[in-house]
Amino acid sequence: HGMADLKNFMFFLNQEGQGTGDTDNCACPPCCYKITVKLDYNVSVSMLKSLQSRGANVSGLTAYGPVGNSDEPFPLRWGEVIPLHFISPSESTRVVILSVPSRRYTEDVAMIPEMMQLGHAMWSIIDEMDEKVVFVVSGDLCHRFDSNGPFGYSNASEPFDEACGKWVIEQNGDYLLEDAAGLVDKCYSCGYTGFVML
Repeated sequence: HGMADLKNFMFFLNQEGQGTGDTDNCACPPCCYKITVKLDYNVSVSMLKSLQSRGANVSGLTAYGPVGNSDEPFPLRWGEVIPLHFISPSESTRVVILSVPSRRYTEDVAMIPEMMQLGHAMWSIIDEMDEKVVFVVSGDLCHRFDSNGPFGYSNASEPFDEACGKWVIEQNGDYLLEDAAGLVDKCYSCGYTGFVML
């Protein structure tokens, strides 16, 4: 929904990110979301190098200048803005943003092994950190519940969302990696790839 590479997962490497967002069912106003957040480009570069050394398809992206040295913020969209708005990062919060490649729209199931490997590698890096870390994923589920909606109706909508819900509640990966995986291509779910990384 924001910046994405065709192949690689991307760390945003500016000092700051800024953007606005709204939702499909509540336009601005009254649902106006705007955020400016400090990005920790040092942690991002460190994670990037560590993940690359493990063979991950990761890279970094800067906007309007060199790594960590741009006077302008990295442009964010609603996929980053809305979760960060509700988290309300403090001045001392260090934020790292990782973008999932746009091939997720057509290769989400094929990406499962790669996303699982990336998730395991990221958790091993995070486990070595002294800081408290929160991993936030934009969790859009199925976008096809309404025949009059932008993507039409799919009878996979409810079973897909139920499988993802069972995965969360029961912590059983089969719901996500088998049941939901068999339905995701009929659902247009943006959050699925992030769930697999968890």
